[in-house]
Amino acid sequence: MESAWKDVKLADYREERVYSSRLLGSDSNLVLHGGGNTSVKTDEIDHAGRKVKVLRVKGSGSDLATIEWKGFTGLRMDDMELARGISSMTDQEMMDYLRKSMVDPSEPSPSVESFLHAFIPFRFVDHSHSDAILSITNTNITEREITEIFRNVLVVPYIPPGFKLAKALLKLIENMPSGTEGIILSKHGLFTFGDTARESYERHVKIVTIAEQYAARKSKIPFLNRITDRIDPDPVVKSLPVLRGILSRTRKKVLRVDNEKFALEYACSEEAKIFRNHGPATPDMLIRTKYDYLYVERMDDLEKGIEDFVGAYKSDYAKYVSAYPMHDPFPAVIVVKGFGLITAGISIKEADIIHDQALHTFKVNCTAKQIAMPEFITKREAFEMEYWPLEEAKLKKAVYRKLQGSISIVTGCASGIGAEAASELARNGSLVIAVDKDPSVKNMFDSLPGEVSGSIFPYEADISREESVKDIYNYVRKQFGGVDVLFNNAGILRTSFIEETDIESVELSFKVNSLGAFLLTKEAFIIMKEQKLGGNIVFNITKNLTNPGPGMLPYGASKAFAAHICHYVAKEGGPYGIRANIINPDKIFKNSRIWADGVLEKRAAAKHQTVDEYKRSNLLRVEVLPEHVAKVLVALLDNDVFGATTDAMIPVDGGIV
Repeated sequence: MESAWKDVKLADYREERVYSSRLLGSDSNLVLHGGGNTSVKTDEIDHAGRKVKVLRVKGSGSDLATIEWKGFTGLRMDDMELARGISSMTDQEMMDYLRKSMVDPSEPSPSVESFLHAFIPFRFVDHSHSDAILSITNTNITEREITEIFRNVLVVPYIPPGFKLAKALLKLIENMPSGTEGIILSKHGLFTFGDTARESYERHVKIVTIAEQYAARKSKIPFLNRITDRIDPDPVVKSLPVLRGILSRTRKKVLRVDNEKFALEYACSEEAKIFRNHGPATPDMLIRTKYDYLYVERMDDLEKGIEDFVGAYKSDYAKYVSAYPMHDPFPAVIVVKGFGLITAGISIKEADIIHDQALHTFKVNCTAKQIAMPEFITKREAFEMEYWPLEEAKLKKAVYRKLQGSISIVTGCASGIGAEAASELARNGSLVIAVDKDPSVKNMFDSLPGEVSGSIFPYEADISREESVKDIYNYVRKQFGGVDVLFNNAGILRTSFIEETDIESVELSFKVNSLGAFLLTKEAFIIMKEQKLGGNIVFNITKNLTNPGPGMLPYGASKAFAAHICHYVAKEGGPYGIRANIINPDKIFKNSRIWADGVLEKRAAAKHQTVDEYKRSNLLRVEVLPEHVAKVLVALLDNDVFGATTDAMIPVDGGIV
């Protein structure tokens, strides 16, 4: 590992702390997705104007890669020092003590390792879960052997994080030899410290480098023992909706599929089978990845493999856990022999985190194998960590959005109703594939908050072409595993009276409004049946269906075709829990391209109205907005509200005059 420290001008300890924390956080071999923590001891002026000593430690929810000073929670050092005399605390008592010691109660909850940071007698402290360190400690090598590898480092056997660990380390710290540069927590990670941020960071670099060099000396060729060639990925991809359906029996999941590079190499190796019961790289991963992962030799064995995995998990839960309800027993990590890695989470973000943790675990275990006999914590310790009271308290408070884990396809997303529908679905927890023929859809959602925009995947496609629609669903299958919602929203508006209507306008309207809706619906219907999770197909038709106006033949007739598709989906999809419904909006002008190029003005003139009169020409005299349609869509998908509704039409038109 090379030091990334640059000779930049840093004004004070705050800038030093933020700068070096980001250096650690930007290296995925040290820190993954909010892991690790750093601290600095400061002198501050409190609310009463008194000078007090404060420990500033990374707060809950902060990410070292992007942390700012406000991400460090302040704890009064006097309180932290007094805790040296306390013999024991439960996890809840520890967190209560830390919260009462906070300088500002409005700041994020402090790290569970805050006492460790406080007890280490240096201004700056850094903690990571270095892959290189774990590759050595996650073996049967003794503490003495590890000490001989690193020299000026203390080595501590595995103790779960919390006050017990801090007290165990306190005894070592009080007698720490001069020149000690770090503390290695077996199967957990590395602590370094110094009087300056640079000193602590570069000690980290030094110790990790020693670990890397030691592993390199022990390494053998090959790193992975290949036992199979790459299999044809198409049958696996085709079966992903079935897999997603099984994994989503307790809660809907999004899949993350990786059959490239290291994931593929690992899936072709004997190590993939050997390490399935060896545990993750660090105990903190257990909450997401579980102890074991599922290894599948043939896709024909998939359902039986999941059934056995669930049975084993339930058996272990009954053996080791009594105080808390059982977590989702389905595997979060699946390795398919010769194919690659599949991870499952309640959002794409969660599935991505599990994917990254799995890859790092694979690499740690493979490196550990070259050094000695891989050895992780016991199953009992693992279940105690997975069902850690502090995490259980978080789970109790967790609020799941109504569409969490669902996957939606929305068409016509470059403007108007489609753009708002995609955003509203994402705000309610759904992953959204936002489809449009217009390339501008790719940047349509960039300005939305990160959590929302990160759940929207723009996709440029012409829905009137069968091969283009098939490409959409191939993408959805391979990237995410399936689909739960289709909103057939895309449409084209051509207005003309009968004698003025040409065949080109009719054909174009039919291709987009009718054929496009059919092609999308057919492919969604197939996947929904495979998943066995039910589903929702919603059609944006028009009030023109029930209240046709003159001069709208190409549009109204083509939309009527799409409306009849809805009726057939309801009839044929009902036995599978697939609901189909229609939203009939009228006169949605905001951000809509369908009314551009003079269409709005032309329709207003045909009604002998001004544009503003035409916009509000309904019983309520209100302008109907895309937001109204989007919120009705989300309500329609809510099983608690419309779970018994199918083949229905809901007007969103302000009331037809």
